[in-house]
Amino acid sequence: MESDQELVRRTLSGGNHHYGVLIQRYADYLFGLCMRLTTGNRDLSEDISQQSFLKSYRYLTSFDQKKSYKHWLTGITVNCFKDMLLKEQRYTSLELVEESAHSPDLDGNSEFFDLIKPLTEDEKILFTLKYIYEYQNNEIAELLDRKTGTVKSQISRAMEKLK
Repeated sequence: MESDQELVRRTLSGGNHHYGVLIQRYADYLFGLCMRLTTGNRDLSEDISQQSFLKSYRYLTSFDQKKSYKHWLTGITVNCFKDMLLKEQRYTSLELVEESAHSPDLDGNSEFFDLIKPLTEDEKILFTLKYIYEYQNNEIAELLDRKTGTVKSQISRAMEKLK
């Protein structure tokens, strides 16, 4: 099995079909991450996943091949999620603010979604990356362009909310 870095190198050398292998390799991972971030909104999760792969392909030349492709793709996905939230908020009418913008597709994850309900969108990102995908605080800080100490204190505050 070829490494992610090798597939990236081959893609950049004109073998665009190699990028399809990366998409297949990470499609389930990305969709699962998006489902957790969107609290079960399947349509939005699919949109964010597609946007993430499109952006990662578009900016593939900026990928540092000494680093993890999965980590880089996760950062792009989190940013796509934040962009979608901003876009969704921009177009949400004031009368609908109290109503959910989607009906979650819980797929047996209702306990998880109930657990994270009191968290802000930013706290949901931190919680999901830390406790579901087991990223270290320094990795999360790098993904979100924050200081490690800031991430640690934000995660602590989120955990306090959940108690």
